[in-house]
Amino acid sequence: MNRLLEWLERILLPATMRIVENRYMQAIRNAFIGSALPMIIVGSVFLLFAIPPIPADITEGIIGEINRWLTEYRQILFIPYQFTFGLIALWVCYGIAYHLSQFYKLDASRLGLTAVSALLVFSVPIGIPSASGMLGLEAIRVDQLMENLGASGLFVAILTGIWVVELNRFLFRYGIVIKLPPSVPGNVARSFEMMIPTFLVVATAFLIEWWVTRTFSPHPLNPDNALTLPKLIMLKLSFLVQASDTLPSAILQIVLMMLLWAVGIHGMNVVSSVAYPLWQTNLQSNIASYSAGQPATHIVSEPFFHMYSHLGGSGATLPLVIMLLWSRSQQLKSVGRVSLMPGIFNINEPVTFGVPIALNPIMVIPFLIAPTVIVTINYLVMKMGLVPVPAIQPPLTMPVFLGGFLANGSWRGAALQGFDLVVSALIYYPFFKMWEKRLLNDAEGVAKNNV
Repeated sequence: MNRLLEWLERILLPATMRIVENRYMQAIRNAFIGSALPMIIVGSVFLLFAIPPIPADITEGIIGEINRWLTEYRQILFIPYQFTFGLIALWVCYGIAYHLSQFYKLDASRLGLTAVSALLVFSVPIGIPSASGMLGLEAIRVDQLMENLGASGLFVAILTGIWVVELNRFLFRYGIVIKLPPSVPGNVARSFEMMIPTFLVVATAFLIEWWVTRTFSPHPLNPDNALTLPKLIMLKLSFLVQASDTLPSAILQIVLMMLLWAVGIHGMNVVSSVAYPLWQTNLQSNIASYSAGQPATHIVSEPFFHMYSHLGGSGATLPLVIMLLWSRSQQLKSVGRVSLMPGIFNINEPVTFGVPIALNPIMVIPFLIAPTVIVTINYLVMKMGLVPVPAIQPPLTMPVFLGGFLANGSWRGAALQGFDLVVSALIYYPFFKMWEKRLLNDAEGVAKNNV
């Protein structure tokens, strides 16, 4: 294990730091956390209102009345969800452009809006002929537009946010903007500066989307079969979405997260920068199935990790925190007291760096094994249909049992979390005792030296 940690520090740490410090990865991560996450959580709350965890087969009494009322009004109850969580590509696109612009010290708000404008153009088919000419927005259904601005449009949203900022950076660097005299008020001057870059962005998006619709859509063209750039990208990358929803992929992701944490890097942030579009695509597919009364089928999504694997935080460390509270080592007991409340809400930095687990040859072993075993168990029981697949994303800080219940609307989700806690405790216990014994021996040696 010492050799493994040395290898991680020498090889993995420098490579990972380059990824973590990359401006594009930082912008993507900040966009998901800062711009999209509040909308995801709010949308998930409204989704719970529309599809509460109530058995649909109950038709008598108060529960039966609620089910009948929901059946009648469910579609309008979905509207708040659709305009929050359902527009995740829009929020991510704005967030990436905003944060990347801040890195370059450009006008972040204006470039964020410019990126959103380009994404909207990419989200409607252009160039569909009719008897009286080319069809416009009147031929596009709202649900078709919303689909392109949801999880299906995430890849295009990411690329659009980066492209818009880099194009503006190039134009400003070489002065391809309208400059007004210094006497003109700043807001007015900045508005004129943005005219040429914004025109080029929107015009380019328009031409690209026209080419995509006319070239790749099935013929004869009509609004129902016309392709947009987001749909085309998803068709080309569908193999990635399918590959992400497998047990080897889930194990690879959790192991990479834990290896990064083992050397002191926030593994979830790094992995999610790459995996988030895949997770959200799977989750929105589950939501669509769930809302149609069908079982969700895509297992690997964000709640699969956050609600069922990160119990107490990355590494499933909540049972370890409980052990620390009863430790004979005053150092570990103190860490347990500090870590208990954050751990209940799935925040585990106090225990990760207080025990410590990071760069600790003994405690890194269960830190790697426990979540890997839990992910394997959870994937298999969900694949076999013993526990429903998560179709709702509760807040990341939702306590154990409540989070498991809400994520799939079933008591079996909470029961699975309880089973996972037991598995984690059994794996951590012998290593915890080994580390406790070492600390006690070290403390005893120090005490003897001081006599």
